[in-house]
Amino acid sequence: MLLAAVLLMASCGGDDGLTVGNSRADQDEDGTTATVDSNYVYQLPVIFHVLYQDANNAAQYIPASRLKNLLQYVNEIYQGGIYGESANVRLRFVLAEQDESGKTLATPGVEYIRYTGEYPIDESAFMTAQANARYIWDPNEYINVMLYPFKEQDGGTVLGLSHMPYTIKGDHALAGLETTAETYISKSRLGYPLCSSINSRYAAQASGGGYYQSDRYMAADHQASFISSVDVVVTLAHELGHYLGLYHVFTEAGNSTAAADVFEPVDSCGDTDYCKDTPSYNRADYSRYLSSYAAGNSTMNVLDLLRRYACDTSSYYSANIMDYAFTLGFKISDEQRARIRNVLYYSPLIPGPKLNGANRRTRATTVGGTQLYTRPRLIR
Repeated sequence: MLLAAVLLMASCGGDDGLTVGNSRADQDEDGTTATVDSNYVYQLPVIFHVLYQDANNAAQYIPASRLKNLLQYVNEIYQGGIYGESANVRLRFVLAEQDESGKTLATPGVEYIRYTGEYPIDESAFMTAQANARYIWDPNEYINVMLYPFKEQDGGTVLGLSHMPYTIKGDHALAGLETTAETYISKSRLGYPLCSSINSRYAAQASGGGYYQSDRYMAADHQASFISSVDVVVTLAHELGHYLGLYHVFTEAGNSTAAADVFEPVDSCGDTDYCKDTPSYNRADYSRYLSSYAAGNSTMNVLDLLRRYACDTSSYYSANIMDYAFTLGFKISDEQRARIRNVLYYSPLIPGPKLNGANRRTRATTVGGTQLYTRPRLIR
């Protein structure tokens, strides 16, 4: 079946409008004639939409050079084997070179938007508002990443928030994702801004100098002498993991609100990420342990902070990108890699060549059509 799918892909690549008269480059290579299999390296164009009100505020107007570095470090995590043992997902996030109309970007991968709404921004409200769909570029061609300072909440600091992808009904449908029967969905039909959002406070330079990240990214041996609980590189890798189909490694469940289905930790223990090679644990238990540990120790041992107790009572040190702090945040497991590859191969609204005709415009899948009435699936 896989061979047949590969041959099909080679003969009828995803036609997303890159026809004569359209000068936009095929940066995501969805028209490739190369064999798309487990060795194929996906190129996923990323556009950072920086929403700011004060261009002189470093926590709002993040320099393009900084964003380029962040994406480089995230690529090293997805490549695997640089910061520790991890699967190579065989994808690269690349800075978008052109806008939707084919115009070359003066600053690759970055768009600065002076935001006139309430600021700092309530990230959950932003991610579910139909009006905000105007900020994103076509998700069939780009991965949209929003950067803005999140509104402070009583429940603690939120570093990022992302939508989960869709999966098409049929033989390749991926467990845990919202299903659709449609292979091509135009941007105009989305009722919300399909994207990942990153709290820009932690993408900026820290007040005392340096950045909110581990020192491993700039170390010659890629080893860390310290880790940060608000490491923005891990946050971006984590949120992009959600966008490409990954759940958290701890136990969680969906909670339906008026605007969306939101996935959050629950005080129980079970495997909820659809990956058997990522040990699950009770996040609420760990949070209680952290509180008790901090109260009883004036200095903290990093190994004590990294230690997790899995549902089967075994212990391990946290390194997976789909965990919360404290974690080393570099590991992607083989089954997580397989989930991401499934989304890349078969999901709509994701850039890159598909093995099932997804994202392919036909006479029956026009740019118009009714709004896609599905609830956003949000996860932090």
